[in-house]
Amino acid sequence: MSHAEVQEIVGSGGKLISESELAGVHTAMYQFEGEGSLGANASVMFQNGELIQKSQFGLR
Repeated sequence: MSHAEVQEIVGSGGKLISESELAGVHTAMYQFEGEGSLGANASVMFQNGELIQKSQFGLR
């Protein structure tokens, strides 16, 4: 799944919180604020444009 596909599902592009490139591998992490408990969020990580990891905290 690409960042554009995630953006279409979530409704926003999120906030870029980390980005690096090492040995030709581009890695980017985005955070999306959510509704629920204080600090509710989801984080997603992409490598070379493909989703490789996701996590969430406090979402309803």
